[in-house]
Amino acid sequence: MPAGIRKEVQKLQGYQLEIPPHRVKLNQNESPRDLPDHLKKKVLGRIADLSWNRYPTPFCDPLRQRIAQKVGWYDDGVIVSAGSNILIQAVMIAASVNGKIMTVTPSFSLYEIEGLLLGNSVMEVPLSREDFSLPRDLFLKRLKKEKPNLVFLANPNAPTGNLFLEDDLVAVLETAKSLGALVVVDEAYYPFSGFTLFHHLRMFSNLVLVRTLSKAYSLGGARLGYLLADPKIAAEVIKVVLPFHVSQLTQAVGEVVLEEDAYVAPLVNEIIQEREVLYQSLKRIPGITVFPSHTNFLLFQTPRSKEIFQKLLEEGILIRDVSHHSLPNSLRVSVGTREENRLFLEVMGKASASFKDKH
Repeated sequence: MPAGIRKEVQKLQGYQLEIPPHRVKLNQNESPRDLPDHLKKKVLGRIADLSWNRYPTPFCDPLRQRIAQKVGWYDDGVIVSAGSNILIQAVMIAASVNGKIMTVTPSFSLYEIEGLLLGNSVMEVPLSREDFSLPRDLFLKRLKKEKPNLVFLANPNAPTGNLFLEDDLVAVLETAKSLGALVVVDEAYYPFSGFTLFHHLRMFSNLVLVRTLSKAYSLGGARLGYLLADPKIAAEVIKVVLPFHVSQLTQAVGEVVLEEDAYVAPLVNEIIQEREVLYQSLKRIPGITVFPSHTNFLLFQTPRSKEIFQKLLEEGILIRDVSHHSLPNSLRVSVGTREENRLFLEVMGKASASFKDKH
């Protein structure tokens, strides 16, 4: 074992992602379209006017204020970071080290990875096998019994793509509040679902929302995320966020896109329309079970998931194998451009037919 490295770290598998050679990339739920050229030019002009020898503000105050104004929340209830992953980690450090974290399975793997890294016991409640819905009674029962410090729920959930019922989430918030637990709702995909718990923030001081500009805003490469919470909660979480970790250059990107975000709604609509075409097309392929989605990706299952994944990769189509003990034989495809989706479906059809012929 490497000398000086904590046992908790050595036991972890860590976040895994391979990017083999490909011609169509549909594996990371990125926007299929880059930031419009006119906005890139505006960003470059703004960056050129900055003093690169000067540090940015420690916690992105101008950008925090712009986000607060945009969403209609308190300035001091917003925290900005270089990606929402950092905010997930920061909330854990602030609220649960060597404690208890509760979430569901399947869900975003980082909740478990970071939770274990910080010495927590991580309890995962299995989602319904039929539709991945939240098993409300079971979840609330476990919540009352275990009394975790922190609850993590992604809504829409990843990698399943479904929304949880608002009444179920409110029940979790109420129970957690009575126990003194924070509830983090990860809204990375909310622009595609049109649903948010934002209107519950004032009622539930234990609610924390985490969002990203990576997906709907086409800023995966820039890495920007933000958190919305009661200002008293945000004041504690920001204590553990490393200062100066978002550069002036990245902040400039965020400021420009929030000033001129007219491109976002048409892009989201395009992705939703293409998602429906993908969904209906996958439904028609024998041996494929595809699930409805409120995100920019689709989850589907097939007994030949490994072979399908490999066949796609041989044709240069890269998707994501998300198979897990709670999600067997499962693949996830991001919604791409119409042409990228066509190529994916073309290879899927051929692969499915070839496996069928062998049997």
